[in-house]
Amino acid sequence: METNLQHEDLLIKLRAKLNEERIKLWESPFTLPDQSISESLKDLSKKFATELSLPDNEVLDALHELQLHSIDRSKANSEFKETGLATLRVKATVPGEKPQVLKIQQTLESVGKGLIETVAKALDVSESRVKLIYNGKVIQPAPSLEDQGVKNGVQIMALIMAVNPEEAKKEDRMYLEMKSTRDDAMLLSEYADDFEDEEYIKLEDQSGKTVELPAAERRALMVGLALHERGRAAAKKKDYPLALVLLLEADRQLSECSSAILASVDNVAVLQLDIAWCYLCLQSLAAAGDAAARLARAERALKRSYGEDHGRVLAVKGTDANERALMMRLHLLQGIVSFHQNKRDEARRLLEKAETELNSLRVDDGAVTALMELGWSLSCARRGLRAARGDVAAAHHYLADTSAARDLQRRKHKQDRESKALGICVDGTPVNKQLVDALVGMGYTRRLATLALRTSNNHVAEGVRLIQEQPELLEDSDLEEEADGSDSPSSEESLVEPDNKLVAELEAMGYSADEARDALKRAHNHVSGAVDLLVAGKAQPLEGMDTTDDGNPSTSAASKKEKHVKTTQKRRDDKKKREREQALNRLTSVIQHDEDDHLDTSLVDEEDFLAQYKSLL
Repeated sequence: METNLQHEDLLIKLRAKLNEERIKLWESPFTLPDQSISESLKDLSKKFATELSLPDNEVLDALHELQLHSIDRSKANSEFKETGLATLRVKATVPGEKPQVLKIQQTLESVGKGLIETVAKALDVSESRVKLIYNGKVIQPAPSLEDQGVKNGVQIMALIMAVNPEEAKKEDRMYLEMKSTRDDAMLLSEYADDFEDEEYIKLEDQSGKTVELPAAERRALMVGLALHERGRAAAKKKDYPLALVLLLEADRQLSECSSAILASVDNVAVLQLDIAWCYLCLQSLAAAGDAAARLARAERALKRSYGEDHGRVLAVKGTDANERALMMRLHLLQGIVSFHQNKRDEARRLLEKAETELNSLRVDDGAVTALMELGWSLSCARRGLRAARGDVAAAHHYLADTSAARDLQRRKHKQDRESKALGICVDGTPVNKQLVDALVGMGYTRRLATLALRTSNNHVAEGVRLIQEQPELLEDSDLEEEADGSDSPSSEESLVEPDNKLVAELEAMGYSADEARDALKRAHNHVSGAVDLLVAGKAQPLEGMDTTDDGNPSTSAASKKEKHVKTTQKRRDDKKKREREQALNRLTSVIQHDEDDHLDTSLVDEEDFLAQYKSLL
């Protein structure tokens, strides 16, 4: 990579010289009909070599390279005007090989699939392994190139997925990974409305406080965040082609969310940094413009999220040590982009700033080991030491306090959700969860216990009396039937919970448990009434084939239908639960569980890039 950067540095310097002196290499006297090197070009190379203190032959070769590129571009412009064929330069990154540039001619009205096929054929790989990226977006197969913003003469990045013998039979691993992640996150977001008491993906701010999500934007947000995490996981494994595709798709999803939702969190900023980092690791110099725009967006988002001079972070966490890791990477990337844009003074300033920040983030390896022996992960240990300025004991307390604060916020959020689900009493006070649990412990369903306490204003004795004597007063349509998942109770009897002691008494008389429970439900737990029903033969299990008067076939048929509906609904709910649990397992198997992992870095890669670009300046 060092040699490539030195060559790119030379080209940058020569372009600046040519622009400064308004020299057009594609015109006379610098060109010859056979495109060989003219004497004028040799004289120019000697002049530039002296001014730049560089070997004459290196400068001449670089000037000739720029000249040929200019001639090709001039020809391409002429051909495009005459024939409508656009010339596209495709830089292909093939794992294990040197990047190669393909020159492809295609009409801009043709669909993206045609370009994908042409690139795949030129590289002798399957189409499923090719992902084309232009201007920060993955080129899609269906729309035309023109509709996707592609213009004549542009450079496009081609990412080619590596295939080993074990993976040879798999089709497009990037597509499958992205589709699987997107589908799983969409599944969880859709079920969030059906199962509000169970949380699978949620958004938190820096303190761990949950950010409420409008239902209309929940799906795009959850899918975007899941794709971002999956992309970060791929980048950690240095699978940058897969990471970039996932991150760009995450950016597309998050762009559908309002800026207000993400203003209190740093996800957008981190995503832009991650995309720019992938560009750098893939040596995609043509993406410098898109990277610059993304870094500017990241800087604005970090200021909005963290506050001026990190005031908001300091107020919440008491330290901004780990957030400075993001700022260091931001300034490093901005410096590298400035270098490739030939803004050398700006590049030098930003790289020096990044170096100062990087040095302040260094931690002692022995201190890291000591914290890991106390049970903290490598990532946590580094963050704790940075926050505590290297003090092991202080770092341990910081991590413990931070973890406890997050847990407290989550417990509070869970309690708030539970309280909201229980509702309020007639007198306006919240239903007491402990009293609900007490009634459940006495054998009543949670739904019935909640309704009774609502109606009795949290008086347990009165609630029990209502359940046993006046269950008709406990009708409430905003609670779902717990037992079978139906939207509302099928009958008044469904509100009555049979007393277990009375069930035992009837069983002792020779009746089955199902018959006893059904009779007690119908008789509202009056034993004498239940016995009368049993003697008359009118009490049969509610889930049986015939739950009402034997002489009324229409009622019996309706009951059978109702039972079938309940059974079907139960199966659907069970299937949904299995699906969302499987989706969650697939996501969590590749997603980082440490909430602040994005604030950590080993600094190794950053140090390497910093040294390389400083040497060029």
